[in-house]
Amino acid sequence: MKKSDVFQTEFYNSSDVKSGSILLTISDIRIEPVGNGTNTSDKCVAHFREPNSKKLVVTSTKFDAIAMIAKSDDTENWPGVQIVLELGKANYQGKLVDAISIRAPRRPNRLATPAAPIPRPATTEADLDDQIPY
Repeated sequence: MKKSDVFQTEFYNSSDVKSGSILLTISDIRIEPVGNGTNTSDKCVAHFREPNSKKLVVTSTKFDAIAMIAKSDDTENWPGVQIVLELGKANYQGKLVDAISIRAPRRPNRLATPAAPIPRPATTEADLDDQIPY
């Protein structure tokens, strides 16, 4: 049994993306209490449309990443925006640790077939007999 199986959390963390990236669609952003007991504080939290998805605490860095993807720094414009959570790195207390990184989904290649090669003009031996001064 893994630690994540025993101590389940309602929020995404780096262990959730170690096995691969996660594509999510934002449903809404709320300010809500995060933490336990005296360690609770109000945070910006993203909720998602996908069934059985967790919530994501939106830090300042994550806020900026989502705002760039959404092309808006107003969270009212974020519902429907798709983001990808993937494994990244962050400095924490002077150490490099695993973290969640956010990026835009990759766009599918718009070309249905590969581009045809550009034909090159035929060369003759006369074309190769240039005088190059040294």
